[in-house]
Amino acid sequence: MPKRPAWDFSMSKEELEAREQRYFTSYLKNIESLANISYFELNLETWRQLWRVIEMSDILLIIVDIRYPVMMFPPYLYNYVTNDLGKEMILILNKVDLAPAALVVAWQEYFKTKYPKLHILVFTSFPVYNLRQNYSEEGEGLKSRRRKGKLKMAAEGAQKIMETCKEIVGDKVDLTSWHEKIQEEMHLEYDLDDLERKDNVVIEKKDTSYFAHEKYKSGVLTVGCVGTPNVGKSSLINALMGKKVVSVSRTPGHTKHFQTIYLTKNVCLCDCPGLVFPSTVPKQFQILMGSFPIAQVREPYTTIKFMAERVDLPKLLKLQHQDNDDTWSAMDICDSWAAKRNYHTAKAARLDTYRAANSLLRMALEGKICVYAYPPNWSKEKERWESHPDIDTVKWIQARSRTDEDTYKYSERNDSSSDTEEDDVETNDEHETSEKDRSEDSEEDSSEHESQISSVSNKFGVLLADA
Repeated sequence: MPKRPAWDFSMSKEELEAREQRYFTSYLKNIESLANISYFELNLETWRQLWRVIEMSDILLIIVDIRYPVMMFPPYLYNYVTNDLGKEMILILNKVDLAPAALVVAWQEYFKTKYPKLHILVFTSFPVYNLRQNYSEEGEGLKSRRRKGKLKMAAEGAQKIMETCKEIVGDKVDLTSWHEKIQEEMHLEYDLDDLERKDNVVIEKKDTSYFAHEKYKSGVLTVGCVGTPNVGKSSLINALMGKKVVSVSRTPGHTKHFQTIYLTKNVCLCDCPGLVFPSTVPKQFQILMGSFPIAQVREPYTTIKFMAERVDLPKLLKLQHQDNDDTWSAMDICDSWAAKRNYHTAKAARLDTYRAANSLLRMALEGKICVYAYPPNWSKEKERWESHPDIDTVKWIQARSRTDEDTYKYSERNDSSSDTEEDDVETNDEHETSEKDRSEDSEEDSSEHESQISSVSNKFGVLLADA
């Protein structure tokens, strides 16, 4: 990743920016020579925001989506922060409500083994009590992730983050007010018809071109939030606050500049714009992960094919083939979905296949159609993860103990593929049925890990070589 070039206080703003521009141009020329490099952030200003956040922060949160964690985690950022800067880093496995608890635990153990200096936590901005009840039918279907009422603090996940920060800072920062806020939230009963609280929230945007970091300055802990687009950084901050303080959008690049939000008088959260780190992740995965803007995808059918080879879309969406055939192509799936949703072009009234493909990609991004990656050796050690003692902790973060388990259950497809080699990452799917979601139109606009796709006989499995 590009690192901020050396600077000192004797340099003018123009000199500093010119040096950064020369360095970044040289970096891009060097990285162009790498083979199979995928889409990544080319805007210097966005990288500048990352450099400022890293400099300001005492602790850095790197946030990844539990569905594709190894594809979103940049090992070079880990090495830079922990080794070069000597700062603490916390990995947040976010959106754990979209994956089985056993899979979450397996990914936790994977990162603990490979990156020993990481503090690894799980989180979701949508614990069960923040969701509408979703009674699923027998079999598989679309997952519902619709928030009910006003947003409540995700207190379970917030408590784990607070405890880890307390372990890191010791008695150098007083986190009592944060602890009390979480405890109060845990025991607070909400009237869902209440209006949003109008508490004063201090949001600051600072010019840190010449920011000199002072650890725990004035007794304040600064926590930076970094990650790729659509991993839920802003949603995590809103969930920690218990109210909306940062705008959220599915469109990558929505957050333009970093901003600081005071969680308490002694805890400051710094939200960095999402950026895509250089990697060799296939473009199809980047689209599904939300790293590439869906609205800018000119040819979505390759990604639909990529997804349909791993998820039984006709069965999941209850599609009827337009030609009454048993063989499905990506175009057939999109045509059938367009017919089911009544998507037609304005002039000729033909089936709007492109709009249907766009809709399916957005559903995958939102988690209604859920594709996720397995860590190495999942097939061999599946029983171990399903009986792991940390399962209860993950379910506590998901707040499933507060609700009847039948209202929010997962069904996992049995993968018929054989056990993979040690360094393989498997992808599969899991879903949950929601009758309401079938009638809703989702049209709202809102690492060094290198992987190669291997051909497999099972069309619902994919193997990714784990670098």
